[in-house]
Amino acid sequence: MNILFIPILAVLIGYFVRSRLSAVVLFLAIESIFFTFQTLAVFLAWMAGDGGFGGATDQGAFGLTPSGLPLKFNDLDLWLYGLVNFALIAIGVALTIAVVSFRIRRRRKLDD
Repeated sequence: MNILFIPILAVLIGYFVRSRLSAVVLFLAIESIFFTFQTLAVFLAWMAGDGGFGGATDQGAFGLTPSGLPLKFNDLDLWLYGLVNFALIAIGVALTIAVVSFRIRRRRKLDD
């Protein structure tokens, strides 16, 4: 979900928001909502035994489907999930800054 959402959001915010700082803050604020929703969707799918978002694997997003409390999960999968999402957010921030910079540079060129 984030893979589809991040480029669209980054380009739109970068194009319509004038300040780089405001654009990045707005991107991070909106992305935090979508990241929370995605994490909850993946977590609930894993707990239900659906194999992750969309049934991607037999083992699920964080290891075998839980059978009771306390939950037992694979630490490596948890850290990799966080690392991949951190990388996606970093790419989104970079894309937002790039679009704002491109728009500012284009406007200056047109004004001259």
